[in-house]
Amino acid sequence: MIIPQNGIEGVSIRIDTTNISVVEKLYGNEFELNANQSYTRYTYPKIGLAFQYETDDKNKIIRSIFLESPFQAKLNNGIELNKTSMKEIWETYSDKGCFTSKTYAWHSQKGISFFIKKDSTKKGYDSNKKIYKIEIHNKNDFGIPSRVNFEFDKERKEERIQEMVNVLKDDDFIFEKFDNFWRIQKKNDTKPFPLKKQENFKRELEFDLTQLNSEIRIYGSVFELNILKCNNDLVYLKLTSENEILVERYSDKQIQILLNKHQNKTNIPIDTKSAIDFPTDTYVYGTFCGFVGTPPTESQTMIDLVNQRKYYRLARRLNSMNPEIATYGYIGLDFLRKKGMEIKPPELSKMEEFSKSSIQLNTCQGCIYGVTETIKEVLKEENLKVIYKAYKESGMLK
Repeated sequence: MIIPQNGIEGVSIRIDTTNISVVEKLYGNEFELNANQSYTRYTYPKIGLAFQYETDDKNKIIRSIFLESPFQAKLNNGIELNKTSMKEIWETYSDKGCFTSKTYAWHSQKGISFFIKKDSTKKGYDSNKKIYKIEIHNKNDFGIPSRVNFEFDKERKEERIQEMVNVLKDDDFIFEKFDNFWRIQKKNDTKPFPLKKQENFKRELEFDLTQLNSEIRIYGSVFELNILKCNNDLVYLKLTSENEILVERYSDKQIQILLNKHQNKTNIPIDTKSAIDFPTDTYVYGTFCGFVGTPPTESQTMIDLVNQRKYYRLARRLNSMNPEIATYGYIGLDFLRKKGMEIKPPELSKMEEFSKSSIQLNTCQGCIYGVTETIKEVLKEENLKVIYKAYKESGMLK
């Protein structure tokens, strides 16, 4: 006898109460295991029972019990596994309709769901078919399992994060090992506690420098990974989460080579400890971003410097190795020029060169973010006039 939201009469396993270890004690370890990032299911095909818990539940509490042939089961309202049709279920509950997948259709009532098989090559389903599977559960109207006795498995999540950190901290770190680590993650991305990486952008900077910026997610936690490499040699790497630095490493040799090239070209030293000078962090270039249309932080800084007529601070930004900062430096100096300030020859020369750059910017266009425009596209004179007018009309530019 099936008891919705509870279990099976005479069987000690209860929904929202029993740990999966009790199932193993009762039925042994000859089960088929199906584990993914959503649920873990133990199936005993010889007896027609399966038990499921949420993968991220540390307590491994049973949330669903599935019954199929050869198991024999019924409800006190007369519905019986493998004997009652879906149409008869509708009549019993004075209800109708099913959700469908490719191979089956199901109808749910409080604490119980009934399944029939359907032809995957045809639309719809035959409501005269007998129910081949019953699920006992305690799900809400949206199919989300109960959280009674639920405890998120922080330890397993931390283990996966630590795996990633260990790879990045490895004394023998090379990009081939790192790429192989992510190939394995992608191959197993349906397994429990997956790490998922999405590349935000990849771009070529000056001096054969490549920047890669990625977002990594696992169960509500978001990490940003910023990598600088020259050819295939590590220059700089930083993994952060909510402004906390988890991993930061760099090559003194590669950075020194880079600094020498920059200074030979500009005659201006830069500070590698300053994210404004050196691309250890990523910034967004834009005018008015997001739902409410506010300037990015460095855009606001640029406007403040223009209003204060801070020529040399804007000139310093123009010579940054960070493309977004350098672009704001250019625009700030251009705004000063529009206000009548004379731009000195070194900055004029740099601005002339910079305005022809094909380096891509990490931009915002309203609520959309991503590397979409090159520096030379942004710094076209007609575009600069539009930006200047927009800031003037907003009242931000004095």
